[in-house]
Amino acid sequence: MIELIYTFMEIYNVGAAFILIFMIGQMLIMLRGVDKAVLKARIFLKEEILEKTWMFIAIAGASFALHSMTNFIETLMGIDTYYLNEITQIIFLVAFILAVYQWYVFLGNLDKRE
Repeated sequence: MIELIYTFMEIYNVGAAFILIFMIGQMLIMLRGVDKAVLKARIFLKEEILEKTWMFIAIAGASFALHSMTNFIETLMGIDTYYLNEITQIIFLVAFILAVYQWYVFLGNLDKRE
């Protein structure tokens, strides 16, 4: 059972890495043709994008901190954390992907209008 969980985590990490690389690469390509003044104006008009991004980044940061703490507890103190280490890693990746996805959708819609 433990082997299955670790295998799932490795496959999940690789899939999440590919998703992040693809979306960030697409965003960089979309940003090349966008006027920076128009981008700032659209961000100012759509506050929910910034609010959601900060929320996802805060969740990712908290789960990263919890992941580090559980890793410390598990390795140095020898206390079993009952897969909390892996769960916090999944939460971090999901929250980070959602934050990047918010900007990916925003820039995709901006690119279509211009």
